Amino acid sequence: AVKERELPPVDDAFAKLASEFDTIEELKKDFTERLTRVKKLEQGAQARDLLVEKLLADITIEVPDDLVLEEVNSHLEGEGRLEDDVHRAEVDKEVRDSIKSEFLLDSLVKAEEVQITEIELTEYLVRMSQRYGMAPDQFAQELQKAGQITQVIAEVTRAKALASALGRINVVDKAGAKVELEELRIPAAAAAESAPE
Repeated sequence: AVKERELPPVDDAFAKLASEFDTIEELKKDFTERLTRVKKLEQGAQARDLLVEKLLADITIEVPDDLVLEEVNSHLEGEGRLEDDVHRAEVDKEVRDSIKSEFLLDSLVKAEEVQITEIELTEYLVRMSQRYGMAPDQFAQELQKAGQITQVIAEVTRAKALASALGRINVVDKAGAKVELEELRIPAAAAAESAPE
């Protein structure tokens, strides 16, 4: 025999039990608002990625082979796969694309004369420390020990430059409706967390 599981009714009692809301209407409203926000954030991230793709397609960026080789070897060595030629080709492409994106975004930083504030850097460090389950001070010390502070500053600055460029273009969804990115304006620190590498 098949056992049927009986689910509780979706009512105010359920809303109180399953959430901080007192009524099912409040819970539904919150759920709808969250879904709408997630969709808008996804549209913003997609617009950002498409902008980078478009810029990369429109320009030629020469990437030094020795820099690529160094990065590829470091990556493969870390995986213990130095002799894997198929994987080497995949990693080579990923590294080239990543370096091209960094060069492009660095050019954007320079052209836009973008600088980040101490507050933006701190916000980024706090967010990332939470992601890793560490205290912000401890996370910053670990980054400093690993010699990655400069890289983090560059990452946040690139994200801010990209957000600035994105703010000057019109973005439409598949239906042709304008996507209001201004509503999604988030600090450079948050943008850096999801910026393309």
